[in-house]
Parts: sequence; C-alpha cells; structure tokens
Amino acid sequence: MHKYIAIFFLLVLFGCNNSHHREVMVNKTVKVFSDNYHDQAENYTFKWQAPIGPNNKKIIFDMKNDMLIFTPKIVGNYEVNLSIEDISEEIVAKEIFYFKAIPETIEVSIVDPNIKSPTTPIVETTKLEQKVANKTERRPAKKQQSTKKSRYKKVPHKSKAVHSKFSIQISAWPSLEEARKHQLELIDEGFDAYTQRFYFKKKDEVWYRVRVGDFSSMNKTLKIKKQIESSTGISTWIDILSSK
Repeated sequence: MHKYIAIFFLLVLFGCNNSHHREVMVNKTVKVFSDNYHDQAENYTFKWQAPIGPNNKKIIFDMKNDMLIFTPKIVGNYEVNLSIEDISEEIVAKEIFYFKAIPETIEVSIVDPNIKSPTTPIVETTKLEQKVANKTERRPAKKQQSTKKSRYKKVPHKSKAVHSKFSIQISAWPSLEEARKHQLELIDEGFDAYTQRFYFKKKDEVWYRVRVGDFSSMNKTLKIKKQIESSTGISTWIDILSSK
C-alpha cells in the first residue's frame, strides 16, 4: 500500500513540473497566439481567458486579431488559457501558455584583450566585416564597356498570357463573428460562401470579407451575381483576380 502511495506522489510531482515556462521580461509586452491555428485564423474563433499572474490575480489584457497581448508587471509565473472554436462553434482545441516573468537585466562583460581565454565571447559582426573586407580585396576591377555597338539586336521578351479569375464580394465586416454569421446565411441560401481576412494598411485595421466563388468565366460570375442579389437583395461587386 505504501509503495502505491509513493508512486502516486512521484507522478503528481513530475506532472506538476512538466509544463515549460517561457521566460519574458517584466514591463515588456507579450504577444500570445496559437502556433497551430495562427496561419488560418480567419476560419476559427479564439476565446481567451484573462491571464492569471502571481497570487492567482487576473491580469489586464488586450486583443488584436487572434492574439492576446499583456504586460507582466511583477516577477513570477503567468498562465494563459485559450479555447478555439470552428465555424460551427464546436471546440476544436484547448491550449495553455505558461510564462515566467524575470527582472529587466543588462549583462555587461569586460574582457581584457591581452588575455586569450576559451570563454571569451566571439562577436559575429566582426567575422562578417572580415568576410566583406576579404571579398572586397579579391574582387576584380570592373571591365570598361566597349564603345563598339553590338551587331545583334535584342529580341523583346514575350509576356505569358494572363488568365483572369473572378470573385463576388457580398459584404465586409469589422468582426469575424459578424462575417461568419452572414457567411452561414448565404450557405443556407445555397451559395458556396467563405470568409476572407483583409488588412487595411493605411488605417491599420483588419476587416473580414464575405465572398463567393473563384470563377474563371465572367459570364458565370455575372450569372451567380444576379442570383445572389435576387435572393438577398444586396448589391454585390466583382473582384478580378489575375494570375499568370
């Protein structure tokens, strides 16, 4: 009986210490996101819980797209919980992120140039500068251009044919939830709708487009466009997607 109790406590001990804490600095912004779902964030909903800091205190945080952003103010361990849902609002994954906030430190090493030591740090920039200098010394001088005209005429390069594709945009929304709601409404109407994330660089904002199709024929695009407008009463427009 005592043997099983001892094994149980060992399992608990190693299980508690198995989580890996990523080291971050106090008073430095930390951005948290899912490595597995970050590249296809427009297809999922990210539900974050407030970060838990030392003494189990909840930390103020902000959100941008699929990322959670917070700033640890004191030294200690922090934990962030995330639930990821698909378009059907079903949970597809749960993730926990662990952080260890450490004090802001600046390490300064003083090395005597007259003492050769195996522990002396190697500065990579010095090596790089040396390589550049060596290449510059070995680089041959540029040949002077001949004044004689070439008797061969340059043949103009023929550009490849461009095949255009078309997409129908129905609406655009500032939030992913609104876009997905409209996407589902269109799917119920029988249209193959999808949501596309779009970044406005000038305004530094992310919007979500609701679109239908990737058509190679303008006639077919116009036909589907009329069907969507007749069914929904929404004025749509066609986006030309050119690909060589």
